[in-house]
Amino acid sequence: MKVPLTSTALVLIIWLIASPNHSCSARIVVPDDFDLFDYGAVHHNTQTDDEGFSKEASPEGWETGATTRDSFNRANAQTEEYDPQAFLEAWEAKTNTFNVVDYGAVGNGLVDDTKAFLKAWGAMCASPTQGTLTLVVPQGKRFLLNAVAFEGPCRASKVNFQIQGSIVAPNNIGAWTNKEMWIQFSNVQGLSVNGGGRIDGNGAVWWKACGSKGCQRPTALHFNKCHGFQLSRLALFNSPKNHISICSCNGPRVFGLLIWAPEDSPNTDGIDISHSTRVTIQSSHIATGDDCIAINSGSSYIKIRDINCGPGHGISIGSLGEHGEYSQVEEVQVSNCTFKGTTNGVRIKTWEGGSGYARKITFEGITFEDTKNPIVIDQHYFAKPTSAIMDISKSVQVSDVTYRNINGTCADEKAITLACAGGGCTNIVMDNVTIKSDLPNKRSYAYCDNAHGTSSFSVPSVPCLSH
Repeated sequence: MKVPLTSTALVLIIWLIASPNHSCSARIVVPDDFDLFDYGAVHHNTQTDDEGFSKEASPEGWETGATTRDSFNRANAQTEEYDPQAFLEAWEAKTNTFNVVDYGAVGNGLVDDTKAFLKAWGAMCASPTQGTLTLVVPQGKRFLLNAVAFEGPCRASKVNFQIQGSIVAPNNIGAWTNKEMWIQFSNVQGLSVNGGGRIDGNGAVWWKACGSKGCQRPTALHFNKCHGFQLSRLALFNSPKNHISICSCNGPRVFGLLIWAPEDSPNTDGIDISHSTRVTIQSSHIATGDDCIAINSGSSYIKIRDINCGPGHGISIGSLGEHGEYSQVEEVQVSNCTFKGTTNGVRIKTWEGGSGYARKITFEGITFEDTKNPIVIDQHYFAKPTSAIMDISKSVQVSDVTYRNINGTCADEKAITLACAGGGCTNIVMDNVTIKSDLPNKRSYAYCDNAHGTSSFSVPSVPCLSH
């Protein structure tokens, strides 16, 4: 006689509780929408049934084109066997998921869902459940969020913030409760943010109101003291200010992002890094109105690779030494990146009057296409004293910078700018660099002042470097 799945599931649960080898004495509650078939608790043995599929063909019992729920139910009952471990693992995965809709989020793009998100985060963060905990922002919905801070530490060692749908910011500046940050993650360890969804900052209202006046605007996505976090598979659009900031984080990894804002949108950096170490950013497309990636003071051991940048202001180190400050950046590798139609390519920029260093920096495997200023070291980024005690004769020391295997075109004639301050830039290496002008019948050239190092197989030639 064929046994209904629901009856069999009930028998299985009773057996699990009564088993003398089962160490858990807590009562098991199965969610209403839990399906044994969907989660692989039902398996087939190696015998071939009437539908012609076997355990080897579908080892975990998942549906395929040949294995539907109806065909499974028609199969000989003697071919069914139950895997208690698979059932428990699937049940645990279900209870480890926190859907924001279950906590009151509406997702129509009109109702403020901030409180519901915080409730879901609070429940997940406080949960004693073992394993990875997942907060789900479901697909097919558009969630309106005001400024919100997701704070740790959480009890779980791994937390997954899965954005499958869309998150959108208020389009009325007066509605914002925090004009510095929009979405913040702070002091959360083992954090992953992913899901294939999108985050829309509604930045146009800010750009129109502020223009170039520099009024306070919020960063879209901010990570602070989230060591080892992973950010991936998301699209971020139209941040009021910079799209992503990484501050005081050790070991984060960022990949698979699309970041976009109009070319004329002010100060909309793609990713800003500060006071962080061992950061990896890769395999992403960034098109904004400012730096695609900016590496600021306190950053070290930064790896950036496989980035498509443009439009925008390129990948920048700095600015450093602002208002006479001490700044330091070291051990930076930028490789296999493409710059298309950008204002700058790879750039180091420091203020006069600052102190500190930018050193051990490598740009390798770079391609430029119609880039206005492909290679730049600018130690006169801001030369006017900003205080009476500021000594503009001082400068951040720039040294050990290598440009290797670089090619492409520049929008103008000036392909390379090495504008170093009084202390000079030391150990600058140009190795196999070829940048030609896009202008017809024009030859590219390099501007060089107070830079020291070597150049080999480079076009244009760099006059102040030894050949």
